[in-house]
Amino acid sequence: MVVKDGSLLESMAVGGKVPSLALVVHVHEAMFHCGKAMIRSHMWEPDLWGAVDGLPTYGRALVDHGQLDRSVEDMEQATDLNEKNRLYDE
Repeated sequence: MVVKDGSLLESMAVGGKVPSLALVVHVHEAMFHCGKAMIRSHMWEPDLWGAVDGLPTYGRALVDHGQLDRSVEDMEQATDLNEKNRLYDE
């Protein structure tokens, strides 16, 4: 659920910046797997990642998955702007 609770948002401030909204997630079931799974996945070793050639762009995935009535180019421009205006930039 999206919330605007002031005290909750204040508790999430980083570098003096308080977010405008927050997501509250209620977990009904969680599965715990091997604690070394993230290490074994080489998540922090980009040289060991698989190829991403042929994968859709983020904008294409959003338009297709969300069945949006927007062009892929429009969505890619919008997400590019969001990347440049991140809440927690240094």
